[in-house]
Amino acid sequence: MHRLTSSIALGLLAGICFTGPAFAQTQEAPRTATVLRYALILEEPRQDSPTLGAVEVGTPLVILGKVDDYYFVRAPAGDAAAGWENGWILVVAFEPVGKVSAETSKTPRSGKLMIRGFGYAGGLFFTASDSFETILGGGFNSVFGFGGQVVLPNGIYAQASVDRFRDTGTRALVSGSQVFTLDVPNRITVMPILATVGYQGTRTGGVVPYFGGGIGWYSLEEDSPSVPGSDTISSRHMGYHIVGGAEFPVSRWMALAGELQWATVPGAIGDTGVSAVFEENDLGGTTFRFKVLFGR
Repeated sequence: MHRLTSSIALGLLAGICFTGPAFAQTQEAPRTATVLRYALILEEPRQDSPTLGAVEVGTPLVILGKVDDYYFVRAPAGDAAAGWENGWILVVAFEPVGKVSAETSKTPRSGKLMIRGFGYAGGLFFTASDSFETILGGGFNSVFGFGGQVVLPNGIYAQASVDRFRDTGTRALVSGSQVFTLDVPNRITVMPILATVGYQGTRTGGVVPYFGGGIGWYSLEEDSPSVPGSDTISSRHMGYHIVGGAEFPVSRWMALAGELQWATVPGAIGDTGVSAVFEENDLGGTTFRFKVLFGR
């Protein structure tokens, strides 16, 4: 685990240090054009760029250059309230409503290669709810993690992450179909390593939706650290997951995201103990996360 964590960290550091913007900008003689539809002003010519502001229909802008489906524009002269001086705007903002240029229609998503690291915190509801509530005394469980991500210009992304859940409850005694809790601490640690492949959609109203799926390798450990001579019970299992969420770029180097994941790890529990009584064998569950992403 230590070697895997170090490898991910070094990979992210190298990617962030050696990845920079690379836009082939076409220079144009400055000219003024009128915006024909409401549009966002972006910091960079890509759909997941941070937003600098917005312009209303009828706003005159000075066009300075062009990259793919974006114009590099200057704010209206003397408009201090704009809050920005130069920025990028979609070419389609200058098209009449109802008309889409052939060039724009061929490129539904215009992004760039991004290499990013992220950390997150969230909550986990196990599928084996009765088993975990009996041992831990509640159905909501905190989870933390980190990982790395590569996003291609066409929106396809791949990422690796490590989750960690740990909580201490009490051991339980099973007698027939009855379960009795004991005054003996029982610590449960679940640590999945997840590999995910997915797609980031087109930015809409400052939000970039995404979805994906993948596989995970789950480590499950149970021990009683305060009981001398107690053994640690550990096992390894494979699971599968799907995930969906929305990303909110807040600066050139940072974005926030909220996501929901559902995972299944069949056959991981249920052979003995409390989970056998409740006939629960899935270590998976539903996780919601709040993520902070760094890099570009």
